[in-house]
Amino acid sequence: MASSSDFGEKLLTDIDDKVLLCAICMERFKSPKILPCQHTFCEHCLTEWVKANNGQLICPTCKNQWPLPSGGVPAITSNRFLNDLLEVISDVNPGKVNEAVCDGCKKEAKYWCGDCGGQFYCEACIKTHTAMKVCQDHAPITIEEYNEKMSTQHFRMTKARFCPTHRSTKLEFYCDTCQVPICLKCIVVDHPPGSDHKMLSLESAMEKYMPEMKAHSQKIAQKVSDLKLRKDRAHDLRKDLDANKSTADQQINTLCQKLIDEIKQQQIKMQGQVDDIYISKCKQSDANIELLEHKIASAESNLSYLNHLLTFGGAVDIMSVQKQMKDQQQHYDDLTNVPCTDIDSDLVFRENSECLRIDLGVVKGKNLTKPGKPIQSEVERKDGDRTETITHTQLTEQRKLSEENMTEQSSNTGLEVIEGSELGDVEKKQTWLIQSLVVTAKQDQPIKAVQLTEGDTTKSTKTKQSNLTPCEMEDPSGGWSKFTLEGQGPSPGQKFNNPQGLTFHDDKLLVCDKSNNIVQILNQDYTCEKVLGSFSGQFAKPFQPQSVAVSKDNHYFILDGNNVQIVVCDQNNKVISIITLPAGVDPWCIALLKGFVLVTDVKGHRLLKYTKTGQYVSEVGSLGAGQTQFHYPCFVAVNSKDVIMVSDYVNHCIKCFDSDFNYLYQYGEEGHGDSQLYCPDSIAVDGADNVYVCDLSNDRISMWSRDGTWLCNLFHRVVRWPRYIAVSRDRICVRGRNDKHITVFSK
Repeated sequence: MASSSDFGEKLLTDIDDKVLLCAICMERFKSPKILPCQHTFCEHCLTEWVKANNGQLICPTCKNQWPLPSGGVPAITSNRFLNDLLEVISDVNPGKVNEAVCDGCKKEAKYWCGDCGGQFYCEACIKTHTAMKVCQDHAPITIEEYNEKMSTQHFRMTKARFCPTHRSTKLEFYCDTCQVPICLKCIVVDHPPGSDHKMLSLESAMEKYMPEMKAHSQKIAQKVSDLKLRKDRAHDLRKDLDANKSTADQQINTLCQKLIDEIKQQQIKMQGQVDDIYISKCKQSDANIELLEHKIASAESNLSYLNHLLTFGGAVDIMSVQKQMKDQQQHYDDLTNVPCTDIDSDLVFRENSECLRIDLGVVKGKNLTKPGKPIQSEVERKDGDRTETITHTQLTEQRKLSEENMTEQSSNTGLEVIEGSELGDVEKKQTWLIQSLVVTAKQDQPIKAVQLTEGDTTKSTKTKQSNLTPCEMEDPSGGWSKFTLEGQGPSPGQKFNNPQGLTFHDDKLLVCDKSNNIVQILNQDYTCEKVLGSFSGQFAKPFQPQSVAVSKDNHYFILDGNNVQIVVCDQNNKVISIITLPAGVDPWCIALLKGFVLVTDVKGHRLLKYTKTGQYVSEVGSLGAGQTQFHYPCFVAVNSKDVIMVSDYVNHCIKCFDSDFNYLYQYGEEGHGDSQLYCPDSIAVDGADNVYVCDLSNDRISMWSRDGTWLCNLFHRVVRWPRYIAVSRDRICVRGRNDKHITVFSK
């Protein structure tokens, strides 16, 4: 029997640790309250928890939120089972069951009655106990039966449970209709016979619902088992993630070390080329020095003889050489005409600011592609015998880099490092620049217009001027005045900091001053009338405007590329709505069309359409060169006929669609001729629907009619690499790619 006592103590300890322990204070429950999710906590602990959560009742275990009763935490339902179990645990001491004495006469106990709250009785007292009328329904058990129940873990609370309404009456019945235990008085008062209330005894109700409760318990047990399996899987995935991170770090380190080794090799090669040119120049310079020293020695010898003759010689001596000196006069005149080539000392290194701006690779995880999200596409590029995989965006950036780095034609009279192909190539002609740096000779010559083709060939370009239509545009020499606009910010003297999207509205110039985090609205005299962008603290990241459009009701739609969203506000900086773009979209430019907002997605190679309230409508485009395909679509504009025009950067054309994204036509093709484009960027439309295109790599503004007929080219090489443009009735505003100012042309 000692073993049952030991087990009883263990059982009580387990109940205390696993059933009666509050998850907040980690102590035995005090006035336990049960939440709708069946989790129980001390009343005091739950009160403090609600205070810490600003008055919200959130379960500390499952995090579900429940409505807090009007009476606060004290009004939450008490856990009767745990309350009674706490009383039983405090009364019962199974460790002394073999030494128990009768609670009445203090003799050796033979029986135990749970209906009395766990009282022990001897043989005599149990007879008296069961003979009492009030105890006739009690079910005492022998000490052996009690120990048996304890040893087989069949211990169940049998303490009398009293009605919370009629506190002196035991709960003996169950209303199956109301699903609540009740007493005899409850039947008379609240659950009268003959009504819809169906009564069962507690034992019958338990017999009826026990299978259902057990089945429910099994389901929960299965859920717990499933959750543990998922937890184990999550642990395995975490281990895999750690391993993948280690692998990625190792691959990046390997690649970086490889690049460092390649750069060092190019460094050695470049320095070798520098040495070759240096040695060649040194040899020529040393030869010149040697020749000059010979001339100087000859001249000094003649000078010394002549001075001695004039000092010490007589008339006969002097006049004897006079004719000889006269005959050699031409020789003396030619002493300084050294028949050698002067060698300059030019030896210049100019850093390529773009050489380290190409991403080493792409780090990504698995992501599902959903509607409204771009697809990451890749291509293979072959470099000698090596083939590598890069994204189309990287390829485009490298191509743009090569077009930016055009330099003047050079010869081998100096030494300069300019942007270009592989480190160490010594060039004497114009090069199509691809990768990093090039060593070339330097010569001060006038800049010539050049056209670059694949390979290393160069040829001059000519621009033809056609007859102009409605707006009669001409080259700057034909009547355009030009000045530089540095910016008029919210504070006196503030300059633009990375101005981007430009547009005119009511003859006022709107400038997306990206790095100053504002949109400046400039009057006709270019003073700052208003500033939009006082949204400090409203967004996750700093507000960085890059494109702006204005609706007829004077609502400003501002593309915030940093937060991948469109902010709709009024002229007083009041935010009306936010159009949140899908994750992964790389928005570049916006335009308005009949109650819709158009957005270019350069990485997704498409044009998106949303309602003004932010609902996704449709899209057009994918990677390619087809009629409804794009390769890096940057800018979009709409004319008075609702024709949508998109600049297709890598396909070197402007593609036009109707308001439903049906393809209409396109104009422009790759090249440097009059009606050709090379990397078209921003688009603007004037009052006659003429189209102005920033022909980036051709260093000009290309002008077209509304039907796609080429009209003329403007401002060739006046603004280097024109990127952004806005047009009004008498002004054209252009920002070059590397400028921090805006160039204004006016009649």
